Amino acid sequence: MSNITTVKNIPILNSLRFFAAFSVCMFHFVCKVTGFIKDEFTLSLFDNGKYGVQMFFVISGFIIPWSMYYSRYKIKNIFKFLLKRILRLEPPYIGSIFFAMFVIVMRQKILNNFDVQFSFTQILLHLGYLIPFFENYDWLNSVYWTLAVEFQYYLLISLLFPLFIHSNSIFRYLLYVLFFALGINSNVYFLPHWLPIFLMGIVLFLQMIHKIKIIEFYLLLLLLSIWSIYLYDIGCCIYSLGTVLLILFFNQTSLQIPAFLGEFSFSVYLIHNFTGGTLINVFSHDIVFLWQKILLIIFAVIVSFLSAWVMYLIIEKPSKKWSSKIKY
Repeated sequence: MSNITTVKNIPILNSLRFFAAFSVCMFHFVCKVTGFIKDEFTLSLFDNGKYGVQMFFVISGFIIPWSMYYSRYKIKNIFKFLLKRILRLEPPYIGSIFFAMFVIVMRQKILNNFDVQFSFTQILLHLGYLIPFFENYDWLNSVYWTLAVEFQYYLLISLLFPLFIHSNSIFRYLLYVLFFALGINSNVYFLPHWLPIFLMGIVLFLQMIHKIKIIEFYLLLLLLSIWSIYLYDIGCCIYSLGTVLLILFFNQTSLQIPAFLGEFSFSVYLIHNFTGGTLINVFSHDIVFLWQKILLIIFAVIVSFLSAWVMYLIIEKPSKKWSSKIKY
């Protein structure tokens, strides 16, 4: 394991972000278009792509406290911390909402497709990640629920971070128990259900700053793996645990193309359903042969990443700069 001293020096993270975003793309393109791919083995294989979401949760579980630690975060910095996260994530998120509305309107006008509609109230609820609190409204984009979970995590870690690194280890042990216990909550649209996955990233952070002993780290990782198999399934455990181990042992590995694509993975994640996903939905009814379907999926992936790169340059990259200007 490399000796890491700065938050900016973890090259493997962007490659992992790329793989997570690409996995989710393939899950949606192959498995979520009704009747497009019918082979059961293919569907079961690409169904694993949904675990890219848990990879993102583990990465956030690790990198957020890691950033807070090296920025010398204190509880008095809570509002600056939240503003920093809002400036980083909200502009791309809001941009993707407008893009989604545009695509939906175009579908209605050109294709006479009214399978997805939206209201003014629904859009307002999106801005505060409040959709899960209202039964009569759905997310405009199926991936947005994960952003709500992430934002809930930011709120929680902003309060609990000082306890995780407190000199009195009893606070840390109590938080372990709390995160394990809250995972029993079965509502997947709220943070408590996913706290054991985030905790995998947190304990990795604690190990890499040498806050906990190696025996504590591996024991927790074992318990969290068993617990995640029980709460979720073995696929979720493999993707989550694999992410932890890759960061732990290969943190200095840099894969040039995946790292570049991972730089704008958030934009890919936000809009792939309305770029590549729309292409597949439009053309899937007119193609029959397997080679045509493969080409369509490849084309959808290319369009998704190219569109996301444009969005990154226009919105996400500036939002990163705005966020980075906020110091504790």
